[in-house]
Amino acid sequence: MSLSEQTPADGAEGNSPPLQIGSGLKIGITSFGSWMLGVGTIIGSMAWLMHGPMLARAGTAACLFAWLLAGLLSLPLTLILMELSSMFPTAGGPYVFKYYALKRIFPGHSYAELLGFLTGWLFWSSLIVGLACMANGLTNLLVSSIWGEGTAPLWFGPVIIFALFGSTTFLNFLPVGKASRASILFTIMKLVMALFFAVLAFGSPHWKIDYALNFTNPSGGTNFLANVSSVLMLAMAGFSFLELSCCVSSETVNAKSSVPRGLILTLVSITAIYLIMCLSISVCSPYVLSADQSTLLISGTAVQATCPALAGWLGGPLCGQLFSACVVASIVGCSFTALLGAARVSYSMAETKLFPAQFAQLDPVTKVPKYSLLFQFWFISLVAVGANLVARTKLFPDAYAFLGDTFGFMYAFVAILYGFCLLSLRYTDPDLARPFRIGKTGNFLAWIMALIAMSIWGYAAFICVHWLEQLTGIIILLAGIPVFWYCKKAVRVEH
Repeated sequence: MSLSEQTPADGAEGNSPPLQIGSGLKIGITSFGSWMLGVGTIIGSMAWLMHGPMLARAGTAACLFAWLLAGLLSLPLTLILMELSSMFPTAGGPYVFKYYALKRIFPGHSYAELLGFLTGWLFWSSLIVGLACMANGLTNLLVSSIWGEGTAPLWFGPVIIFALFGSTTFLNFLPVGKASRASILFTIMKLVMALFFAVLAFGSPHWKIDYALNFTNPSGGTNFLANVSSVLMLAMAGFSFLELSCCVSSETVNAKSSVPRGLILTLVSITAIYLIMCLSISVCSPYVLSADQSTLLISGTAVQATCPALAGWLGGPLCGQLFSACVVASIVGCSFTALLGAARVSYSMAETKLFPAQFAQLDPVTKVPKYSLLFQFWFISLVAVGANLVARTKLFPDAYAFLGDTFGFMYAFVAILYGFCLLSLRYTDPDLARPFRIGKTGNFLAWIMALIAMSIWGYAAFICVHWLEQLTGIIILLAGIPVFWYCKKAVRVEH
């Protein structure tokens, strides 16, 4: 049987790759659209809002180095994803990579399904945590814009979160071709934002390159490596979910080549954006720690080291308000495209009979997985609102940074699993078509890339993250076990 002749049942029940998952979805994403989808999904809030908290921990030189290092360290994982995505041009690709690899390693074993489910659950739930982080970043931005240093009413955060995910879920009911064009527009806007801010910063009479070359952190710490380590997990988290474009491979034109190409272009693009934004913020002014030591302020002012606040300081109030509006649009665009990819993951889990069948049902007109979209709207809203409210108890100082570290910890396990799957498939399925391959012959380079990727993400997860964020990530992962048994029971009832 040729690869093109395999049916969904082949992948769900036998040992053949499930290459036809998503065959009922419409193709509507171009090669350029795949690249823009990758950039647009990653550049949401961190590029504009996270530099202040990071600079407060590590200082300017350490943060710049951390962003550059995170980009370089993401290259092995990107190459792994390029090979896997070229092998599995399916809906929910990142889940399918791991699901199929585990089935091939543990054929016929009952726990293979549980492991397969948990890999899908880990990917999907970590994406949910990342989006919840971004929603709280949006809330922080609006709170500072409206109340300044004051405290927002209890209801404000939940209203903003439900409005964000309600609107972006609604947009995801568009046909995928229209959704892709909307993603392209959002992403081009973000590229213009980065260029505009850099021009604003370096065109200001205030800027000095010496400000960016300070190797001491704001608390006086002079250990450069310790400063870098303190923010490396956040920087690595800024590169996570490079693979979101793989989730819609079955809706992408010539996915076996366009998706891998889009992955490497995405890595180069976002590395440049993060570095430019961090450098631009760093050279604007010398900074001091805020009263709660959570971020940096321009000395003698209440201006935070975030792009919207600095745009207002450098270009005037109107400029700051316009940039704040663009940041809101950037977060909406990121949420929109990330939810699009996440829905394809739960859709593919239903196609492999590890989620209730309703999640694989498509809207009769637009051919999008409607129940997956609706379910994830409620789930992500509850996670984001819960973190927002718990932050008020002072269990952790800020929901945005807390969820960012938790998300990075969870994603580290996703990244480690990719390396494991690449190696296992090299031996269980050596003849499976690989339009992109790491190394022309043999497995030596594949081993090198996998070991580097697994070591990097293992270090970032266990050395660079506080135990509270680690514990939160583990609890969310283990919550997948009762969810699995519930879903299995639901699937048995349906059949």
